[in-house]
Amino acid sequence: MPTPDYDVIIMGGAFSGGSAALLLKREHPELRVLVVERTTEFSRKVGESTSEVGGCFLTRVLHLGSYLSANHYQKHGLRMWFNNSPLDAVEDCSELGPKYQSRLPTFQLDRSLLDEHVLKLAQEAGADLLRPATIREVSLGEGNEAHQITVATGKNETKRFTTRWVIDASGKKAVLAKKLGLHRSLGEEHATSALWCRYRNVNPLDSHKSRKLHPKLMMRAKASRASATNHLMGRGWWVWLIPLANGDYSVGVVWDRNVFTLPEGPSLTERLRAHILQHPIGRLMFEDAEPVEGDTFYYKGLPYYSEQMAGNRWAMVGDAAGFIDPLYSQGLDYCGHTVFAVTQMIVKEARGEDITETLDYLKGAYKRSYFLWFESLYKGKYEYLGDAELVRIAFIMDLGTYFVGPVRLVYDNPDYEFGRLPYDGPAGTFFAKFMAFYNRRLTAMAKKRMAKGTYGAWNTGMDLTLGQSYTPDFTALRFLRWGIRLWLMAELRTLFGKSPKKMSVMEEMPMKKAAMQTPA
Repeated sequence: MPTPDYDVIIMGGAFSGGSAALLLKREHPELRVLVVERTTEFSRKVGESTSEVGGCFLTRVLHLGSYLSANHYQKHGLRMWFNNSPLDAVEDCSELGPKYQSRLPTFQLDRSLLDEHVLKLAQEAGADLLRPATIREVSLGEGNEAHQITVATGKNETKRFTTRWVIDASGKKAVLAKKLGLHRSLGEEHATSALWCRYRNVNPLDSHKSRKLHPKLMMRAKASRASATNHLMGRGWWVWLIPLANGDYSVGVVWDRNVFTLPEGPSLTERLRAHILQHPIGRLMFEDAEPVEGDTFYYKGLPYYSEQMAGNRWAMVGDAAGFIDPLYSQGLDYCGHTVFAVTQMIVKEARGEDITETLDYLKGAYKRSYFLWFESLYKGKYEYLGDAELVRIAFIMDLGTYFVGPVRLVYDNPDYEFGRLPYDGPAGTFFAKFMAFYNRRLTAMAKKRMAKGTYGAWNTGMDLTLGQSYTPDFTALRFLRWGIRLWLMAELRTLFGKSPKKMSVMEEMPMKKAAMQTPA
């Protein structure tokens, strides 16, 4: 057969596509790689914050630690704020999050800057780039035949390339999944939408103004609140507040359409603003802030997936394979796993190794992993997002299982674990099933509390900040023990319908003194 024009053509040059090209050229410089990117410059994405697994991929696989430290915010944990009424005082809003700074590298990202940087590194490593250019047709070859890609360039020309491998990194467009009939929506099972924009002139939580107006609030946490990912929480919705390195804030609301409806307004921007200002923390930060003109985006249906992420010399990576929910900032987790797994498979084949076992694994692993993750973390969760006690239980246990599982594994052996998908395998499946069980119980408790009128009893007057640290090892299991105890207590409170007595500081988890010397 004639030699194809390229060994690999990547459809899409944003983070997943650029990372795939970069890893391919680093691991096997002889590979001929072409990236086809439709835009002249990158736009924003849902989610500009990373978790610990995503941070590991960025720093230990792509080796971008110095660049990220110089050009993006270091993230200092996840904080959640609760209230019961727009009239609640700022000091009375219950707060959940770390009392001290985070330990592992995580970041607040300006995705357009990061995407450009990674794509530039891929070019410098030897990848070709066609930009702006739009994929017009993808013809997948059978057997060992080359694939054909037809591309319309910015000069109104049409070009046709042949390639041995095709990687779909087209994001939500999901070109291959839709072409092959593999694209699926979660529909009403997880009916979430997202609306977001950027704001200027925001008053940070750690500013002189905030400290002067609310000195008691400033005494709770020793960590930097302003550089954390702050979430405003409510039944059926949550709002992200993410600082960016240029001084802007990324602000967005995600809501379950079966549970919550946004306030009415003359525009999407005004509806988002009206919603933010109903929360005391939102008013403190955004009362005088200004939305960036023309920077409002909306997705009606967030979650979707592909039935299969790889086949006969084709594969999907990142959001082209699927997306679940941005609550825990884990979108880049799946980008890291899928990009690494696919690029390693292609490099193995280029070196003459048999990839049958790897390909068979990836064909079925993505959908298994996706639904284990969805059912353990997100299914029904929006029912209890407005109840501080229930969210606290989920927060403690979700992070405990996350650190003892995915985080520990990728830090111990990134070269192996990034080639596997999260929670796939006997141990991972066991933990995922356990998580799905307590998530269902928390959802059921939320519905009972709504019926009894006890929902949100801890939303004001409670300091729920955590003085203990999460570490990527089996010590994180102690959080599961703590969370189970809190869970059982919550079951009793839900059953008997008694609101707890308010207290200024919650009981800390009992721990040995030595374990508390290095807080997160």
